[in-house]
Amino acid sequence: MERPYLHVCIATGQNLANLIPALQLRAGKVVILETAAMHNSARNLEAALRAHNVEVERLSFDDSTPESIVASAERIALQLGEEPLVFNATGGHKLMTLALSDRMEVAEALHLLYCETRHDRLDWLKPVPIIEPMLDVLKLEDILCVQGYRIRRRTERDAYWLKDANERETLTRKLGDNADKLAKFFGHLNGIADQALKNEPDGPLRPQQQLPFTPGGRNAEVLSEAMKLGLLHWDGETEVVFASKAAARYFRGGWLEEYALLKLRGIKPSDFSVDVVVESVEGKTENQFDALVAHRNRLLVIECKTARFGLNEHKDSNYIYKLAQLSRRIGGIMSRSLLLSARPVSEDILRRAKDNQVDILAAEEVRNLVGYIRDWMSEVGE
Repeated sequence: MERPYLHVCIATGQNLANLIPALQLRAGKVVILETAAMHNSARNLEAALRAHNVEVERLSFDDSTPESIVASAERIALQLGEEPLVFNATGGHKLMTLALSDRMEVAEALHLLYCETRHDRLDWLKPVPIIEPMLDVLKLEDILCVQGYRIRRRTERDAYWLKDANERETLTRKLGDNADKLAKFFGHLNGIADQALKNEPDGPLRPQQQLPFTPGGRNAEVLSEAMKLGLLHWDGETEVVFASKAAARYFRGGWLEEYALLKLRGIKPSDFSVDVVVESVEGKTENQFDALVAHRNRLLVIECKTARFGLNEHKDSNYIYKLAQLSRRIGGIMSRSLLLSARPVSEDILRRAKDNQVDILAAEEVRNLVGYIRDWMSEVGE
């Protein structure tokens, strides 16, 4: 069924339910109704729609009393006239949607819609009750924009960084696929890499570092392969000399981010980015994420950690809580959080993560990253 080009929606704190139908149905113009509390939310929705060349008009809506709700609904219905329109009744509270639905009956053709994001569908009540599958219409920028954020930097677009990551792909895969066996060694590599970078961000590298033991077996294989790639020099005993700041950052934890990139490349979700710097539209806050993945209009936030948990219980708890909060802030209630840890985590951390709806893949589970992401993609209707 062909739908009207004019859409009406109510600004809400979860505007993905307003943005998705407008883009899926190719709205020509969207009228956003905004209450006093939803001014910023309406502004964010407007920006996301205008990025797709959709015409936008914002109208104030007084929801302070039942009388003001009825009066606002009548005013808006008169302003819209009898032109055919789609009314997205997902946002707002019940009195608002009831009043608006009632007053908009004067429209020549009222198409009444509810966006059921939890089940990936659009539910139509008028003119004919029908369920329509939700299409995959949002990229990373769309999800962030409608939440009031924007991408300031996406590292994987840097050709030099990509070239280096491609050259050490074999080593990166070995580190990730053997994370459980190399867990203890990761701690030492992380430690000396951190010491080498102690003067960051502007000071000189301290390349010459000492391991507390002479590596053998798999540990020695890792260092030997790193030498072949020109990342460091190892004397066969305890001395390690990092070739550059970039090499030290790789062993301080960057390899795990590159491991995630390699896996995401193979899976090919709708959109993804690694080492992403995100800022609020006001420019007041800035956060860096190891990886952001968009698929079926949802966001997956992946954070990579090679340092050991358990050294500071309060700090660990804050880390988990912050990850969960940031995920919801930039991706809405449909977002998910995944912590990818190269080292084992305690039962206490697992419990805290579960309480905050943060998933964890640790140590030997790191190699299951592909399966996890495929399951997530399937859950949201791949």
